[in-house]
Amino acid sequence: MISMRLKEVAAAIGATCDATSESVVVRRVSTDSRDIQPSDLFFAVRGPNHDAHKFVPDLGPKGAVAAVCDRDGLAAFGREAGIACLIVDDTTLALGRLAAHYRRAVMPVGTVVIAVTGSNGKTTTKCMIDHVLAGSFKGRASPKSFNNKYGLPLTILSTESDDQYLVAEIGTNAPGEIDALATIASPEVGVITSIAEAHLEGLRDIHGVADEKSALLQHIRLGGLAVVNIDRPEIRPFLTRVQRARLVTIGVEPSARLNVADRRSTIRSSTFQLDGRFHVELPMPGAHHATNATAAFAVGRWFGMPCEQIIERLHTFVPPEGRTRVIESGGITIVDDAYNANPGSVGAAIEALLSAGAGRRVFVLGDMLELGAHTAGLHERIVTAADKAGVDVLVGVGAAMTEAVARAASDCRRLETHSCENADAACELVDSIIRPRDVVWIKGSRAVGLDRLVRHLESRWGPKAAVA
Repeated sequence: MISMRLKEVAAAIGATCDATSESVVVRRVSTDSRDIQPSDLFFAVRGPNHDAHKFVPDLGPKGAVAAVCDRDGLAAFGREAGIACLIVDDTTLALGRLAAHYRRAVMPVGTVVIAVTGSNGKTTTKCMIDHVLAGSFKGRASPKSFNNKYGLPLTILSTESDDQYLVAEIGTNAPGEIDALATIASPEVGVITSIAEAHLEGLRDIHGVADEKSALLQHIRLGGLAVVNIDRPEIRPFLTRVQRARLVTIGVEPSARLNVADRRSTIRSSTFQLDGRFHVELPMPGAHHATNATAAFAVGRWFGMPCEQIIERLHTFVPPEGRTRVIESGGITIVDDAYNANPGSVGAAIEALLSAGAGRRVFVLGDMLELGAHTAGLHERIVTAADKAGVDVLVGVGAAMTEAVARAASDCRRLETHSCENADAACELVDSIIRPRDVVWIKGSRAVGLDRLVRHLESRWGPKAAVA
């Protein structure tokens, strides 16, 4: 973060600042009391299950210079803080206001903000863009999935004076969230990776998803770049929202400006033809990653990078944990795709799993969350799709998958089905199913916690199991 005086912070968030504290310097912003460092400004945010105001009295000894509190929180905890307290009506909104001010008045004009949204592939595409640009420029990307009303402002506030780019991820599960977050980010480059049936509980249907995601296009700065995957027709009417930027469409759709063709995948890598001219190889399974890589290619070209250099950077990309990371473990192959799941990404995973060679193809799928009234039908459809595609074994984890397996299993012609209630039970169940040479693809919404199964299998089938 570029240092700011507490007086400027107070003005940006609409708070008052004691005269004795106006010249205090803030060097970092945090919402995590466990991670406080000297010269930090702490935002005491309230969540559905916690209130960070109770930690304010502990901040002084850790070196925090001030805390942003609401009135109720100050009355309950802040009087004993021993540090300056800035009082606002809502600390979460204040965090967003500070990030918006920082973006417009503090960040150098030379720092390009790239905002990435989409139903699938946001984090992978964000990491791909960062990897491509890092070969020629200095910059950073949001950590993990910092893509909500807390994560995006913290990402903006993390930039330094010499950063040439910032790749930020923007997520949503309700109408209006993209618009609010994109207002804060005010990006030069906007990327929409995909449109699919995700967060239907809040966004209703695929048209609601397209409407919400495309809100990003209205916030791209004059002379900027909009990169949009147009494979789903629902997004195309919203392309008119690009008014001030250059539009580059991507996808397998023949009319896409950067067309993706001849997609091929093995369980360890994937290839495709880009723009009819370039052969691109990615060290990760899944033909669906071709459009993510194409988005990164488009951004790299906008930055002026040579095509060959971008393609070479993509060839050395390593996917983040939980996103089609391939693990060879003692005679079985594990594909760690446990970070998130919706019907679109699950369908892509099934297609990629079919590229596995020797051994059975085992698909462990946790519940897909936030699908609202569509939950039962979409889960049952996945079971049927796995059977038709040729998956050998399906293990459903969670209440929705258990019900779907119970309803659809009798109609499956060759698919061996199992189900259990949670990730802990899945560890025991999968132990009784897995055989040497199996390929085990693990996927599910993050709250299901199937990353525990990944770690369990790595331990269970480690070097000792391989020797045995």
